[in-house]
Amino acid sequence: MTTGRVRFDTVPAEARAFNGRPAGVVTRTVASVLDLALTVLLVAGGYLAISGVWFLRRGADFHFPVVSFPVAYAAGFVTLVAYFTVCWAVGGRTYGDRVLGVRVCTLDDLDPSIARSFIRAVLCAAFPLLLVWAAVDGKQRSVQDLVVRTRVVYDWGGTKSGASDDAIGMAVDVAPAVPHEPDDGHAEPLPRFDRER
Repeated sequence: MTTGRVRFDTVPAEARAFNGRPAGVVTRTVASVLDLALTVLLVAGGYLAISGVWFLRRGADFHFPVVSFPVAYAAGFVTLVAYFTVCWAVGGRTYGDRVLGVRVCTLDDLDPSIARSFIRAVLCAAFPLLLVWAAVDGKQRSVQDLVVRTRVVYDWGGTKSGASDDAIGMAVDVAPAVPHEPDDGHAEPLPRFDRER
């Protein structure tokens, strides 16, 4: 049996015109807030895991460990930097970036290296308000982007440089209609098995 290929776009027509353009401050801020919320969940999960191990070791004498603000802040900072670094170096986007349809890339439209991602992550975690510079910059680049020579673009389809516009679509194999069955456009009802006895 041979199959045909049917293409359909996974990105709304209104959004396709923005693909590849610089992302704005609002979009980037919302993506960062989502990433921050995910980081808080990761740190809280780590705290609960450590508490669970502590409970198994201490038994009846267990009390939840008290964590000072500097320790909690340091744990959150390290987690956020590690999260940003890995996500940007591996695929150019964090979870928040995926949800908002943006991607961090170099000026050559490539994923940033691990070193560039790390420096950008430290700057973003330590100085988040420098993102506001993207509202002033003509190319909508934040101070972090200017330092490490990156940019943030709208990219819903995960396209890389040199990819065609078709990359934001999707192809699906479709089997042809069975030749000996007429297709009159009416579906036959399914048999019911839930009849009362």
